[in-house]
Amino acid sequence: MNETQTRLHKNFLKKISSKGTATTDTLREALSEVAPYFHISGVEVEIAGIGDMADRREILYQDPDAKKQGDPLQFAFPTKHQNEFVVHIQPADRPFSRDERDELEIYATECFFYNEIIFTNEQAEKSAMTQYLSGLPNAGAYVNQAIRLVMAGVPSDYSAFYFDIRGFSRINRKYGQMQGDGIIRRYGQKLTEFIKYNECVGHLGGDKFVAMIRQERKDAFIAFLSDVVIEIDKDGSPEKLHISATIGEWDIERDEIDPSDIIGRPSLGLSYAKSELGTTVVSVTDAALEKLNQKKTVLGTYRDALENDEFIVYYQPKVDSRGNILVGAEGLVRWMHDGEMVSPGVFIPPLEQNGDILLLDYYVLQRACADIRGWVKAGLEPVVISVNFSRKDLADRHLAENIFNIIEESGIDKSLIEIEVTETVDEEEHGTLTEFINSLCDLGIRTAIDDFGAGYSSLSTLREFRANTLKIDRSFINTDDFSWKDEVILTDIIHMAGELGMDVITEGVEREDQLALVNNAGCHVIQGFFYDRPLPKEEFEKRLMDKQY
Repeated sequence: MNETQTRLHKNFLKKISSKGTATTDTLREALSEVAPYFHISGVEVEIAGIGDMADRREILYQDPDAKKQGDPLQFAFPTKHQNEFVVHIQPADRPFSRDERDELEIYATECFFYNEIIFTNEQAEKSAMTQYLSGLPNAGAYVNQAIRLVMAGVPSDYSAFYFDIRGFSRINRKYGQMQGDGIIRRYGQKLTEFIKYNECVGHLGGDKFVAMIRQERKDAFIAFLSDVVIEIDKDGSPEKLHISATIGEWDIERDEIDPSDIIGRPSLGLSYAKSELGTTVVSVTDAALEKLNQKKTVLGTYRDALENDEFIVYYQPKVDSRGNILVGAEGLVRWMHDGEMVSPGVFIPPLEQNGDILLLDYYVLQRACADIRGWVKAGLEPVVISVNFSRKDLADRHLAENIFNIIEESGIDKSLIEIEVTETVDEEEHGTLTEFINSLCDLGIRTAIDDFGAGYSSLSTLREFRANTLKIDRSFINTDDFSWKDEVILTDIIHMAGELGMDVITEGVEREDQLALVNNAGCHVIQGFFYDRPLPKEEFEKRLMDKQY
């Protein structure tokens, strides 16, 4: 190698390593300085084989004005990625001499060496932006892609999605974690197959995914997510697994958006969808956001509200229609916050969803017991007060014992309290509820089955539960036109309950014709606006003074 060649070679090496990290652009710049000396018209790289860089051809240098002369030199190198790296060097105006071929082989070797570094860098960058399990873009890469899509077009062209696989924990238990990981990979592949070039999908980890889909394909994407079919191996045989998703969706409606909203907004929809039984898709609207904000406010202020006695017990009378006499009442909780009454529909659902309802139910029972004790002390004859306990409370293994202790500590007669519970369709929960009712009965505490007839009531409830009272749900009478069928069904239920030694009460009675229907069917204890609304303690005490309506 002569002095000129040595200097040129040093400059080449310096050039491709001067920027710290090798890139394809640095190779091109270095080759452009070498090419005139060797009369090179073009340098092309071909990577053939298998792997991420298979079957790729790339021009590293080309002189469009130079004439091509003779066949190109070819130098092939096997790579650690099971590819073959081939450098094609095309001569200009004359064939290469033997010395030039030897010298160019050195340059080709260095091109190969630096290509390996470039490939390693690209893989590291890709790994940092890829969810390891599915191979889909991770959160950072997804947001970058989504922002590029929005900036390249009109934001309102897109809907943002945040979704997860329904019952994935059950799938994992059934098939095992290794098979579960395979299901996630195949699910990711199915998502990739669905999206188009101007859309994107990402994997946040676990069974949580995100996507940006053009709005004209939004409904098709939701339908797709409702039944993704994946074939898996089950004990050596193929098995088709149908996967559905719970989805939060946000239609982008304005041009200027906060990038965090691309994930944040639909995630709120998913959160709401998962908290509502039977809901699979929630579109995030202003109304939905307001409801979610209400939920956060409730959960954030609930404990302080309990300590500050912001919750108040109202009493809705129960009246025997045969003499229009007050015979009982239901304790209903109300929340007075910052001088305003908060609707139970606002605070009860979120408290049930996160399990905090138990503390409130205990609180209402304590207040009802204290009020009864006060009425007895004042010389008023009390009536039986029923207090609702949520099915979510059944998670407390000491629920029946704690209820008994609260009543005992209050010093009132146990017969003045009745615990209302709602039946359930969940088999495991049904068994727990049966045990709970039996425990209360063994402790001498009255129980009532609330909302009977709403949804999935079963006649087996009458047989299995040792309850004292059956409350017929308002849905039986909430119609403008009654038929003979309504009366037959009500009559039979009331008759069976009576034969089983249960008291019967109908709730939600508001009209004369409704009262006539339930009276004719054999039920005479009524709760509803026909007689009275829920009353604050002071007003209810007036009803106790004169029980006649």
